[in-house]
Amino acid sequence: MIDYGRLDRSVKFYEERGFNRIESPWTVTKEISGITKPPGKVDWEITGKDKVLVASGEQSFLYLYLKGFLPKGRYQTITPCFREEPFDVTHTKYFMKNELIITDDITNKSLMSVIRFCKEFYESELGVNIDLIETEQGYDLEYQGIEIGSYGIRSCNYLDWIYATGLAEPRMSVVKNIINKNGISH
Repeated sequence: MIDYGRLDRSVKFYEERGFNRIESPWTVTKEISGITKPPGKVDWEITGKDKVLVASGEQSFLYLYLKGFLPKGRYQTITPCFREEPFDVTHTKYFMKNELIITDDITNKSLMSVIRFCKEFYESELGVNIDLIETEQGYDLEYQGIEIGSYGIRSCNYLDWIYATGLAEPRMSVVKNIINKNGISH
């Protein structure tokens, strides 16, 4: 179950840390989707249009930037994410996510700063320590091997950016239920 109150708390938390909340499109062109879509994954196409449902707010940011509607800066947006993934307790074909993007300071220092913010938010919501794991693409924040968010630096021919999962629901709620079931805390 999606905790919309937690999504709202995440917006306020990241606003206090300099991320401006924007509304963003839930559809983008296939070209934009292809920038962040892993090889072999399929788009959720909209019949009769050259549009697809977003797999992440990251695609929405890129679309707005390319169209000239989004100057460089620090932003957050909540969108549904539509993905072709195997269904299990922590994976669904669609979910809600608060995505963060930085386009004005693309440094490892800035990346690590946003990861610290996200880790702080997750630990305050969950009441447990969260692990930072290095991956081939960047970093993940995890709880007992369950990925809670992904972080890194990407580039395309018109922009460099830092992407960050501010919050994914219902995954965070699933992790919270696991913690509550096991009676775990700091």
